Amino acid sequence: MRIAVLLGTLAVAAGCGGGSDAPPRAHAAKAPSVRCTHASGGFRACTVFSAPGERSALYWYSGSRWVVVRGGLPRAPGWWRRVFAAPDGQTLLAQWSGECEHQSSYLVSATDGSLRPVFAGHAAEAVGWTAAGLARVRLAEQIWRGKTLLRRPGVYVVDPHTMATSFERSSAARRGC
Repeated sequence: MRIAVLLGTLAVAAGCGGGSDAPPRAHAAKAPSVRCTHASGGFRACTVFSAPGERSALYWYSGSRWVVVRGGLPRAPGWWRRVFAAPDGQTLLAQWSGECEHQSSYLVSATDGSLRPVFAGHAAEAVGWTAAGLARVRLAEQIWRGKTLLRRPGVYVVDPHTMATSFERSSAARRGC
């Protein structure tokens, strides 16, 4: 009987049947681990780490509660590692940590959660925003087209409206696993 009550409690703590937009909380000693980033412009990323995987989302504080802006990536195991709100609050720069700790960055609409990849298919880390409202993204590897080097590793600024990129400064390439 005690085991059945404990298993039921753990199922509720893991988020089964809740339906709330609030970030999940751990309720028992053996409950899943929950991590949330510091808020940036009223937004944060929260993840429940549990076997067999993670549940992750980006949240906005509506003044009385946290509301989901964007869940995880479809068909992509991983979790939201960090999020930065643009100076105007309309766009989020978010970093996804996928399989093998592969980092990718996305511009996310703060209103509808739609996203656009920055350097799609390449390792890229969210750095932040400029005062002028350009996203800063660190490209961790070279991008080649055939024998032509298109992008070298470094920090780039990205216009959130046009997705145009400009090289800002060098940084060493980083190896994944």
